[in-house]
Amino acid sequence: MKNPAGANEVVRTLALEPGEHDLLGVLNDRTADGKDVSWVWDADFELLAPHVRRAVCAGTRAPELALRLKYAGVPEERLEVEPELARALDAAVRGGDGRMFAIPTYTAMLELRSELVGRGAARSSWT
Repeated sequence: MKNPAGANEVVRTLALEPGEHDLLGVLNDRTADGKDVSWVWDADFELLAPHVRRAVCAGTRAPELALRLKYAGVPEERLEVEPELARALDAAVRGGDGRMFAIPTYTAMLELRSELVGRGAARSSWT
């Protein structure tokens, strides 16, 4: 997700999935992502809030994402802030039911992919 339109498509899709969800939201503000992350306030996270069992927020702007999810209606006790991606990934999968949805910005997606390749959970696109 990089803007409200992209975030809204992700939110709508996840809201259609049955049950409660474990999320790993990663919000970065690097050049490729865009320095201004205020767009998260224009995304309809309120549609997703009732479906969140737990959300781990990571990235350079992790606290801002957690605040946005709190204001969307995700209870504070279901939110965890862990800016460092590897530790956030560990936290997101810990105690889950085997399914976790990752919602990263562009550079976060690249970092997450690299982390998964390093752990042997995905294959490199370059080999």
